[in-house]
Amino acid sequence: MEPLLLAGFQCNELNDVLSRLHFKLHYINSYDKQQIPTDCALCLIDLRKGSIINEVNYLVRELDPRVHIIVLINKPQLDNAEITTFIAQFAWDFCTSPIDPERLAKCLGHGMGLAKLKQQHQSTEPDFPCNDPEQPIIQSAVMQQLFRQVERVAPTDIPVLIRGESGTGKELVATTLHQQSTRKDGPFITVNCGAMAAGLVQSELFGHEKGAFTGATSSRKGKIALADGGTLFLDEIGDLPAELQVNLLRFLQEGLFDTVGGGTPQSSDVRILAATHVNLENAIDQGQFRLDLYYRLNGITIETPRLKDRRDDIIGLANRFIRVYSNEYGLATKPLSQSASHALLNYPWPGNVRELINRVRRAVVLSDTQQISAQNLELASIDKKRHIALSLKTLKDTAEKQALQQAILIADGQVELAASYLDISRATFYRLMDKHGLQLT
Repeated sequence: MEPLLLAGFQCNELNDVLSRLHFKLHYINSYDKQQIPTDCALCLIDLRKGSIINEVNYLVRELDPRVHIIVLINKPQLDNAEITTFIAQFAWDFCTSPIDPERLAKCLGHGMGLAKLKQQHQSTEPDFPCNDPEQPIIQSAVMQQLFRQVERVAPTDIPVLIRGESGTGKELVATTLHQQSTRKDGPFITVNCGAMAAGLVQSELFGHEKGAFTGATSSRKGKIALADGGTLFLDEIGDLPAELQVNLLRFLQEGLFDTVGGGTPQSSDVRILAATHVNLENAIDQGQFRLDLYYRLNGITIETPRLKDRRDDIIGLANRFIRVYSNEYGLATKPLSQSASHALLNYPWPGNVRELINRVRRAVVLSDTQQISAQNLELASIDKKRHIALSLKTLKDTAEKQALQQAILIADGQVELAASYLDISRATFYRLMDKHGLQLT
């Protein structure tokens, strides 16, 4: 028998239905999380016989975010803004009275199956090394598409330009391209074109000979020579000084380069990957980046998506970072509270994955409760703002429905007349009736 958490009011009719569906019921009356079985994938909340919104609001915030919540209500309760807001925020699905056993069975079965798949996926998901907190999570469609592209491009030697906002994991994509390439046993050398000292960029990239400049007491290989037989990753290529763009272009065209102070051209067999968060087309228009170099680097473009465009990955990433930093700091691994999960999903993430890492790391250290809360993540206001927005939408929909009902009543069911009372077209009136499930009697 499958465990099912039941909150609300005990009902013999409902108990009979659930028993026939072979569920083992666990009643929660005091909303003590200690009563919640750890193996429950579903929670059925019955709101039909009274208002217990405050209690169930507390309950759902204590539940594991992977537990699917199904709500039972009476049809008139759809006009209750508090209840509809609760459903919109927390419910995976809802059923209205009179309860149709077949509909409820399908709803519970689908919810149970999906919840178990998610739990199974997360429990079997391999841990990644603690020193690599940006290991990819690719549940979202955009990330699956990106890594399909990586798999196709990686075995080739074609140059790749990786574009995306700061903090979206461009270096992670470059590392994956190298690891899946035929050069995976060779070196992977990273050059941050925006972080090198202006006077040393040429030496860092191409190397120098002994005595080439003051302080050059010995010869030194540059990054290009060090990457021989492997991959050279040019991060923030848009920040490369103009004079070095010429030298890099020569290397890309001929495979040759000159060390600082050297007289003999040298060669190096490398694959070039480059990344940038700036708009190179604008830089070209402004004369800050060479068009011919752009074409050499841009064999194939891979775009790393913003975190807000891959929301299906956010909870998985957060849970993974919790494990990483809990292990690193020797702390107990804590789950996310329901409020924390909702706040994470509704925050715009201007700093992308890097910001998520920083927020989770602080939360792991600062949390002094059994779960990591929205407050620990410094996102408490996000959940409140979403609640207000949902409440306003519910109020608007309620007022709209009441206006339609009143217009129909005054016009004695004549649609054209009712539409004129509301100063809308007949087509709009019918569309709104359909939206709110209204019918002419």
